[in-house]
Amino acid sequence: DRDDGHWYKTKIDEIYPSISTILSETSSDEKKQSLQNWKENEPAHKFITEQAQHIGTQSHKIIEDYLKNQLYLEEFDLLPIAHFHNLKSFLQNISEVVGIEQKMYSDKLRVAGTSDLIAKYNGKLSIIDYKTKRKPVYDEYMYEYYLQTTCYSLMFQEITGQKIDQIVILVSSEKNTRQEFIKSPNEYVEDLHERIEKYYLDSQL
Repeated sequence: DRDDGHWYKTKIDEIYPSISTILSETSSDEKKQSLQNWKENEPAHKFITEQAQHIGTQSHKIIEDYLKNQLYLEEFDLLPIAHFHNLKSFLQNISEVVGIEQKMYSDKLRVAGTSDLIAKYNGKLSIIDYKTKRKPVYDEYMYEYYLQTTCYSLMFQEITGQKIDQIVILVSSEKNTRQEFIKSPNEYVEDLHERIEKYYLDSQL
């Protein structure tokens, strides 16, 4: 972690930014301003952000332990447990786990990151991410996540030679809704390349 984002060191000591850092830095001015306005108008924004991170971290750990058959729910808070139960019907579609919290990087793209899960989902090799939200989300809202998971798919293919069939994002909300977003990474490769290129061009200015 640095002031300018989250970075990874490769086995040959290259230093690459995380894909989340790249996407954050290259997000639209409108999105950046919207976040700034929220912080200025929400006195408890730090507490809300920290709570959301805590809930997300615990929810990820529960799912990780569940997939490893090492789950002891007594260790976790009630809300992350509720998110887990909410997503459990989707989790039953997962098989043949390849990697959990898998760190990867790409020398071609000069980017790194950590995928929640690489496994088969409904029989197709997938990059799978889980999200916990306060309320249901719309497809348009998920665009940045589609770019992020597409990046994971390209990193995985570069490392292993295996092509990812689909990206899957599972969302649980505190309104007791569950959502399943399934996309082809091919739809987002061009947009992803543009964002990474923009990041490196801007960093040279």
